Order: sequence, then structure tokens, then C-alpha cells
Amino acid sequence: IVPGHGPVCDAAVLDTIEGYLRFVLREAERGLAAGVPPLALARDLDLGEFAGLTDPERIVGNLHRAYHELRGNPPGSAMDAVAALEEMVEYNGGEPLRCLA
Repeated sequence: IVPGHGPVCDAAVLDTIEGYLRFVLREAERGLAAGVPPLALARDLDLGEFAGLTDPERIVGNLHRAYHELRGNPPGSAMDAVAALEEMVEYNGGEPLRCLA
């Protein structure tokens, strides 16, 4: 597999990606049901096996996307990306988000 960023990898990475996406969806369902905003949920999450992933602040943006779609919005539809990005920066201790593109 040739990702958009990073080294070439084998198909095992797909299991990791699927596991992460399932984790995000499961936690988003739990957080949304409890009325917990994405940033608050992210701060309380134990990322477990995903704690070592690059750019952990992306959990906030991923939770925003999951909440948006769990509320019945079509996959990939427009959402408040500015709010998600601002909360990602906040989760990141106020540090700018990095870009390796």
C-alpha cells in the first residue's frame, strides 16, 4: 500500500485503520448519547493501542466528523470544520497543528 504520506506498508495496516475507525465510532456513539462534546470526550479518552499514532489531536476532528454523521448528516457532508480545527489546536495545548504534506 502506498499511502498519501509515510512509507509504503503492507496490508496489515488496514487492520489498524479499521480498528481505529471502529474505536472512534464506538466512542462517538457513547459520547453523543451521554451529551459529551467531542473535545471533552477526547480529553477523557484512553487512546489505548492508538495512543502512539502520529498527531493524536486528530481524535478531536475525527470525533467531530463521527458526531456529525451520527446525527444523520450524509457521510462527507459539510460540517463546522473551523470549530473542529480550533478544538484540535486546544487539545494540542494551543500549539499549531503540524502538516507533513
